[in-house]
Amino acid sequence: MRRIITGAIAALFFIQVHAQDEILRAALYLSGADSEEEIDQDWIQRLEGMNRVRVNSGHLRPGILTDYQIATLADYRAAHGDILSWEELMLVDGFSREAVDALRPFLSLESRRLPGAVDTVRIKAEALLRTTLKNVGAKARVSGENWRVGGAWRNPDWTVHGELDTRLGRLVLGDFNVRYGEGLAQWSGFSMESLSTVDAFIRRSTGISPVWSYTSSNVHRGAAYEYGGRHWRASAWGTTALVFGAQSAYLGRWGELGGTLSWKPSVGLSASVEGRLNLHGMDCTAEFAYRSQAVGGKASARWKVGVNGKLAAQVRVLPKRFSGKKNGEYALAAGYQLQSGKWQALAGKTGFGSSVPAWKLSLTLDAALLPVPGVDPRRLQIRSYLTASWQVASAWELALRITERYRNYENPRTDVRTDVRFAYGPWLSAFRTEAVRCEAWGFLSYLEGGYKDESLSAYLRFNAFHIPQWNDRIYCYERDAPGTFSVPAYSGTGLSASLVAGYKLRLWRITLKAHLRAGYMLRIGRESTPTLNFQLQATY
Repeated sequence: MRRIITGAIAALFFIQVHAQDEILRAALYLSGADSEEEIDQDWIQRLEGMNRVRVNSGHLRPGILTDYQIATLADYRAAHGDILSWEELMLVDGFSREAVDALRPFLSLESRRLPGAVDTVRIKAEALLRTTLKNVGAKARVSGENWRVGGAWRNPDWTVHGELDTRLGRLVLGDFNVRYGEGLAQWSGFSMESLSTVDAFIRRSTGISPVWSYTSSNVHRGAAYEYGGRHWRASAWGTTALVFGAQSAYLGRWGELGGTLSWKPSVGLSASVEGRLNLHGMDCTAEFAYRSQAVGGKASARWKVGVNGKLAAQVRVLPKRFSGKKNGEYALAAGYQLQSGKWQALAGKTGFGSSVPAWKLSLTLDAALLPVPGVDPRRLQIRSYLTASWQVASAWELALRITERYRNYENPRTDVRTDVRFAYGPWLSAFRTEAVRCEAWGFLSYLEGGYKDESLSAYLRFNAFHIPQWNDRIYCYERDAPGTFSVPAYSGTGLSASLVAGYKLRLWRITLKAHLRAGYMLRIGRESTPTLNFQLQATY
């Protein structure tokens, strides 16, 4: 058995693959993540159930669009009228070609200033049933242009939410996230800490957002209200756990300035001042917060260098008492990203978004002092991320990622990952190899092939891994049904295979989607693990 597994690892070692759909590509862009393993699951759920945002509306709110993008849209439309093409949207400050390409599936250029019929989604209903070998879960949601109600259940946990958005403001009842500033005072739910790309140096603050998840952990349950005009915003919230807060911000042409107050029984009073400035291609943000009788701060800047380059820098000062961790954090970080000025056409695609830069290169460095008072005041950590991608041909892409983590109090960790990606029309294939060195050498490789069109999707993956030590574990994204995001940690030695298939059928106004995931993992010295997940989704 060991010889078979070792041979499989050797056969797959030098190649790596991955295929991304529109949801994942948008989530990567919005979060600044380098790979699926870093994505916020809440973003995935929100994008999958989102009605298209009408950019020519006069009542846009933060969410998939930032406050700055909303302000620049209003200024542009006041001067030039409605935006009637994706190329015109690229002329608006804050909407690069990359941004428009990622956001396009979730935006609408519908204009009510034009003659003709208006195609607007009035009512959308969705129900989902999921069953696995371990449990059963269900979700349901009904939404209109300005309202939404929904809930999810998987024994023993559940979530529920209701949202009403009118000219008098937006009211959210049930389970919701609160995310303001850079996350020092208010950032519930998933929080990505990695600075693996230049775009991750500045977080995307999304304000108040309802949660449609099977689990209620790390979210608020209660009520929240938000009201604002073109140049200001105010919000307040309260929860059943006696957490209360309020936020107010001024939204100017060049940025925003806001403040947040909150009270939590276990922490007491927290307060923060956060600001963001957008000026001539430079994006700066800073937040200073008071919590647990300590003050912390974070400041970041990101700006263009030439036509195709980006540079970013960050400073973090987070004392032990403020962070609530076993140590404080005093850090400096910098990053640089460069892409080709030439664009490569993609096979099987036409129109906007049918080409990408021929190559991209990114390097980020993060140096932090992590003192443990009275124990070790000189704990040092240095992390580096090098990523490179090359669109070799219209259907082929090569990618490389090298990460290094040095700590003067434990073994360093080196991670090298390579990818070869193929996409031609509906056909997709992916090969991945990842090698990790910390306490020992660990290897993971997978080979995946797939097909996806408007009705049918099917993906077959084979994994091989040899990771003797838990500290060398490798996190690897696994494809599953929509609304289910899985990033398991691989350790031990073994093989696994999985089949993920989906079929979409439209009957009158109802769309039925069936998804099946079947998998089997075989590990030396451990019990074999079968998985079988079936999901049925109906949308009206």
